[in-house]
Amino acid sequence: MSPKLDPAAPSTRPRLVRRPRRGTAILAIAAGTALMLGGAGTYAYWSTATALEATDVQSGNLGLTLGGGTWSLQGVLGNVTNITDLSAVRIVPGDVLTLTQPLTVDIVGDTLVADLTANVGAGLSASVLGAQLDLELDMPADYGTSTGTNTYRLTDADSGSTTATVTITFDPATADLTAVNETIDLADISFALTQASS
Repeated sequence: MSPKLDPAAPSTRPRLVRRPRRGTAILAIAAGTALMLGGAGTYAYWSTATALEATDVQSGNLGLTLGGGTWSLQGVLGNVTNITDLSAVRIVPGDVLTLTQPLTVDIVGDTLVADLTANVGAGLSASVLGAQLDLELDMPADYGTSTGTNTYRLTDADSGSTTATVTITFDPATADLTAVNETIDLADISFALTQASS
């Protein structure tokens, strides 16, 4: 006969204790950290701004406009001929082509200084005939300051209309029929007005 168990007697079986799952605890910590970090971005800090007590300021201007130029030709014997059709001219060594070029300069700026230049393009200078030509820019005596080859430095006092003179000389020392029957485009010569930086 089996012995009867006393219900009042303490149980001898070990009790199971539930422990929280490790993964769940880590998730809870991460969620709490995220809430704390998210809350940090909601703070509002004081700030203030005050507009300057100033007025408008305007930019200046730099402009160059060319009028209709006229051409003339002088040979080694000293004769000068006015040219009406440039494409009909046949130049030879010693000739001097002269361009009389009206132009208007606009220089607006409290500190603006600009350089006016006459430039020969790459197409002209690379040709056999172009290599025999010497270009020179001249401005009126009281206009700007010559600062180098074909360069005049201008200020706002030089704004307005004036006349430039460009001479193109066919090197008289050209020999051995160099550059015969050559064609060049004189439109490859240009005027430029550039803000001076030094």
